[in-house]
Amino acid sequence: MEKQKINLFLLFILGMFCGSIVAQKDVTGSVSSMGGELLPGVSVILKGTATGVYTDFDGNYSIEVPDTDAVLVFSYIGMITQEVSVGNQTTVNVEMEASSEALDQVVVTALGISREKKSLGYSVSEVDGEDITTVTQENALNGLNGRVSGVQINSTGGAGSTVSVVLRGASSLTTDNQPLYVIDGVPLQSSLTNIGSVGSGIAVDYGGGISDINPDDIASVSVLKGPSAAALYGSRGGNGVILITTKSGKKSKGLGISFSSSNVYETPYRFLEKSTLFANGSRPDPNTSQIDETSSGWVGPELDKGLSAIQWPYTAEEIETGVGVPRPLTSRGRNNAKNFFKSAMTSTNTISLENNTDRMNYRMSYTNMRHKGFIPNSDLERNNFSINSGFDVNDKLRITSSLNYVISGADNRPSTTDRNANPLQAIYDINPHIDIRDMKDYWLVEGQSQHAPYNFGEDPSDFEYNNPYFMANEINNGFERKRFYGNIQADYKFSDKLSLMLRYTYNDSREERETKISSGFNRERNGAYGLVNLDGVESNADFLLTYKDQLNENIDFSLSGGGNRRDVKNGYVSTQTKNGGSGLIIPNLFTLSNIAADNIDYNETHSRERVNSLYALGNIGYRDMVFIDASLRNDWSSTLPESDNSFLYPSVSSSVLVNNIFDMGHNVSLFKLRVGWAQAGNDTSPHNLFTILSNIGDCLCLNYVLVGLRQVMIPVHIIYLQY
Repeated sequence: MEKQKINLFLLFILGMFCGSIVAQKDVTGSVSSMGGELLPGVSVILKGTATGVYTDFDGNYSIEVPDTDAVLVFSYIGMITQEVSVGNQTTVNVEMEASSEALDQVVVTALGISREKKSLGYSVSEVDGEDITTVTQENALNGLNGRVSGVQINSTGGAGSTVSVVLRGASSLTTDNQPLYVIDGVPLQSSLTNIGSVGSGIAVDYGGGISDINPDDIASVSVLKGPSAAALYGSRGGNGVILITTKSGKKSKGLGISFSSSNVYETPYRFLEKSTLFANGSRPDPNTSQIDETSSGWVGPELDKGLSAIQWPYTAEEIETGVGVPRPLTSRGRNNAKNFFKSAMTSTNTISLENNTDRMNYRMSYTNMRHKGFIPNSDLERNNFSINSGFDVNDKLRITSSLNYVISGADNRPSTTDRNANPLQAIYDINPHIDIRDMKDYWLVEGQSQHAPYNFGEDPSDFEYNNPYFMANEINNGFERKRFYGNIQADYKFSDKLSLMLRYTYNDSREERETKISSGFNRERNGAYGLVNLDGVESNADFLLTYKDQLNENIDFSLSGGGNRRDVKNGYVSTQTKNGGSGLIIPNLFTLSNIAADNIDYNETHSRERVNSLYALGNIGYRDMVFIDASLRNDWSSTLPESDNSFLYPSVSSSVLVNNIFDMGHNVSLFKLRVGWAQAGNDTSPHNLFTILSNIGDCLCLNYVLVGLRQVMIPVHIIYLQY
């Protein structure tokens, strides 16, 4: 009897198991938009479980369901989420309807906090990473041009040069008005002052820090324009903040490898207007027998009128006999300058590996960018290595990290910042009768003097304007910059209402520059040479504790409090020939040992800075109609006196969604009023607290002193002057 009961029990269990097996079935189908467009990447989840799949590139899916009571949840960005009961169906096709995603769009704000865009009382613009790389450029900022209102973007120095970004107009006459960049939580200052100078009249733009960012790694960009938006970043956010979020493996549908290649070719299309009617000279005298090749301020005889004159370049026979032969004066036309330039090419190749599992996701990528510039002998190269990963340790703790290593450099960065060694300036200095292509052979005496326009019968080295080909090929400004930056972040959820974020960010940049100037440059007749080493390290450790809740069904709020410790260390060391000095001992031997002891200029500076910060922020919303935000930050800076090193940044902003208060019809999707107020303070750079003596060339002068937040200018008294 007992054995019979056991057998019946086992038969019952087996029957339930078999019934379960019979109930399991596959459900297939396709997902499309209301317009019939098939949607890849739609999430299909079995409700109440973690089981789910994504639609393939043709919008198809297949999922196993346990029984007829199963419910499938279909979700997709920009579409209304749908729940469909399976019942007895084996095929479930779904048409998804577009939602008001734009109105409920979630954007990244200060400190990486995600907020609904409609609730913000300040301006935040977001640009998708794919829009930036529609046409791949070497600097990601150029991809923002024309995509964000109120943002002025200018780049005048060619590829690799600093890009100026001004948000909502300039706010200062004494600074460069550049915003703060934050890449995955890593602050990065990119000013307009990364200019190097070795040699007299030579200034080179080596590019701002943001030029190290790989455009292909960018997922989205948020632009915080107003002071209320950026107040939580303190004085560094006074000119606005640009938040850059890089790509991760979150959207991956499993393990995948992708490769992209972009080749962009550019040619100059607009040139400065310059008269081509007259040769240079002191007056348009048709009887002029010799052109004044060292003049460009007046006009000489007319061109293309059948007139003749002795003119550069002189033939070998003229130079040998000393007798000049007049030749017809012919204009080289408006395209003469164009003949100097080359077609520029930028080649960018990216390969990435990404994966997404139940507990972790990652993306690893490598990008190589090579650029050949308009100006002959100019180039730029960048190699980017990056890894972005996230790992769910458990249901409460998630750890994410973003690491990037960049090697960028060039054999030659042309001097386009100063006019003296600028080949672009030189091509407009030459006489309109000279064909610029005749200047390609730029050596008069190889390695000693350049072949440039001079007046016949005078010393060939007594030229007024440099040969542009000489400056492009014999003034070489090379550099190599290695940058490592990244972060590690831990997010812990104590509950659905209370969470804690801990983060550490690091930014280390090392740059080496080498300038070689051959003999023959009119401002450095015996050549010049110099080495410059720059290093900078910035680390930030911060935390943020956040509590979110509802007072009732009409009012919801959130409160956050946190702090930050920022440490900065910078160094600068340069060893070079003195500007306008005696140059090199042996011509064109570019070593430091080839510089005479009394012609060496050595400079070294080091600085350290620490800023401790505490901040709090809160926001409250009423019935999806009225939103109020407030924040308060206090900084303590080591660059200010200990008794007066604290300053506040308060801000308040609000927004009112009028269309949610009053029925404004279907033609009005959003009508928002917003108002904000913010106050900012500032510290100063290191070593500015006390009056110091500084050596400005041969003039030893008093510098200025900063007291607290006020700048007091001290009159300059000449202590020592030598002629």
